[in-house]
Amino acid sequence: MQFQTEQSIPGILMNNLIKRILTGIIGIPVLLLIFYTGGIYFFIFSLFVTCGALWEFFRMSEKKNFHPLKIPGMVLSSMLLMYSYISEDDPLIFLPVVFILLAAAEVIRSENKNPLNPVIAVSGILYITVPFVLLGKINGYSGLNLLVYIFVMIWICDTAAYFGGKFFGRHKLSSISPNKTLEGSAAGFLFTLLSSAAVHYIYPDKLSLTDALSAGIITGVLSQTGDLFESLLKRYAGVKDSSEIIPGHGGILDRFDSVIFVAPVLYIYFKYIG
Repeated sequence: MQFQTEQSIPGILMNNLIKRILTGIIGIPVLLLIFYTGGIYFFIFSLFVTCGALWEFFRMSEKKNFHPLKIPGMVLSSMLLMYSYISEDDPLIFLPVVFILLAAAEVIRSENKNPLNPVIAVSGILYITVPFVLLGKINGYSGLNLLVYIFVMIWICDTAAYFGGKFFGRHKLSSISPNKTLEGSAAGFLFTLLSSAAVHYIYPDKLSLTDALSAGIITGVLSQTGDLFESLLKRYAGVKDSSEIIPGHGGILDRFDSVIFVAPVLYIYFKYIG
């Protein structure tokens, strides 16, 4: 019986790896097409991702006995995204109004009243929705398709960090995520920086070397920081994955935790510095 139990572990890992590979084969081309096309397709994609990730975020907060109003929070999040799509104005000026509306709803709800509930709901919108609002506007600040660039750089960082840690990992990176190593993190950063520099040499008229190196550094650092922060959230909530909606990959928030850290900083860089 003990032998069967030990043998089942590699089988489970292999099954999970197969699910991840199949999901990637189907999902990555679809996502690249959405990012390349942009417009209404990226808007619909953003609505789906932010609503799903917010739901997961709110569900995790419930593990610690908070009860943010999930549906109102998701509706207000969707309204911010919709406004950013149809208007050139900055939708983030409405965030104080979002908090006021959620606080008012908290006052009149019949049960689970807690003044921190609207704070958590707005924190979720800041954490998840705002980066996608900025992503929807980022392509206007470079001749390069920055949507495709950001997601590809993050995938490169994740992949390099995974294999770097798998083959060379010796020293733990953080107690937050015991499987991550310093060697893997260094590999992710290095390959992201080199890949970003390569984009400059492929499209020298669309991305300067300074911008490529700066964006590579930002992505290489914040991509991994976003992953660690979401791991901290999951550890705090006592869950392994934010959900199980994506076969072999966990939840929506698990897949886009890096994007929501990288996007705002790259938006600021390309709009005001690059």
